[in-house]
Amino acid sequence: IDSISINNDILSRLDFIFAKANLSIELKCMPPIINDEGYINIKNGRHPLINPDKVVPNSIRLGRDYNVLVITGPNTGGKTVTLKTTGLLTLMALAGLQIPAEEGSSISVFDDVLADIGDEQSIEQSLSTFSSHMSHIVSIMAEASEKSLCLFDELGAGTDPTEGAALAMAILDELYMRGSRVVATTHYSELKAFALQRDGIENASVEFNVETLRPTYKLFIGIPGKSNAFEISKRLGLNDEIINKAKEFVSKEGLKFEDLISNLQKDRIAAEQDREKAELLKKEAERIHGEYLNRKERLDKARDAVINEARQKGRSLIKETKEEADEIIKGLRKLSEIQEESERNKKIEEAR
Repeated sequence: IDSISINNDILSRLDFIFAKANLSIELKCMPPIINDEGYINIKNGRHPLINPDKVVPNSIRLGRDYNVLVITGPNTGGKTVTLKTTGLLTLMALAGLQIPAEEGSSISVFDDVLADIGDEQSIEQSLSTFSSHMSHIVSIMAEASEKSLCLFDELGAGTDPTEGAALAMAILDELYMRGSRVVATTHYSELKAFALQRDGIENASVEFNVETLRPTYKLFIGIPGKSNAFEISKRLGLNDEIINKAKEFVSKEGLKFEDLISNLQKDRIAAEQDREKAELLKKEAERIHGEYLNRKERLDKARDAVINEARQKGRSLIKETKEEADEIIKGLRKLSEIQEESERNKKIEEAR
């Protein structure tokens, strides 16, 4: 019975190892660099539960220049997917799994990964969306420390926007002071301004293509998201007079802020495109350089082979020439000996 139990444990462990390997192959995973400094650097990470052929990879950084990342952007734009990708890849790494990201990605060891994601409105418990979220947030705030990764989806949502935004800012500020690593999504423009003004808190946004009215699911760190409500409404056919009247209800400062965000997004997209082109040119230059080195190596080998062959032939020729010379000298000596003997014999004959 003991041997059966031991064999069962061994087979279970082997099955687990092969299962992890198969998952890595299926998701095209790479082993992450593990650190204990609270630093996350996911390079082109992919959500492990989304079709690999459809998922849009994104790079996520946290824990060096900033500990709190506030992601804004339109609904269904990819904010929650980015949030879940951060949490899932961290948990995969902590579980000893490889992660679906590029080589060189780094994941920190956390004591806790605390999350409030999704609408948990409960009729049975008579909890509103806000109350449900706040119940989770209260639990998170009771446990969060400098060794915690905290994930919030639509922080402060479900209540009065002014009070919700104020609560969200207070929660983020408290977690920042504790040293926690935080990723939060929001629609509140107050949080965009808060992140711009507060050291250690950074804005990020998911891109939305106003021309096609479709999200691109690309994450841009360093730029807050724009609501695009007026542009989308206009493209969908809403009367210009209504849109212009709506703009009058928005403060001039708010409009200027949104215009500034829009310009920043355009500049960032252009910079990203330039970066991608530069990356392609760099890869092409590296490819050409590699081909040059390979060709040079082949030519060097061919040259060395020719030189070695010439040296071998030279040595053989010298050897053959020396042997021929030795034979000639040997023949000449023999001929000289014959002549000397002939002369001696002649002198003997004459003496007789």
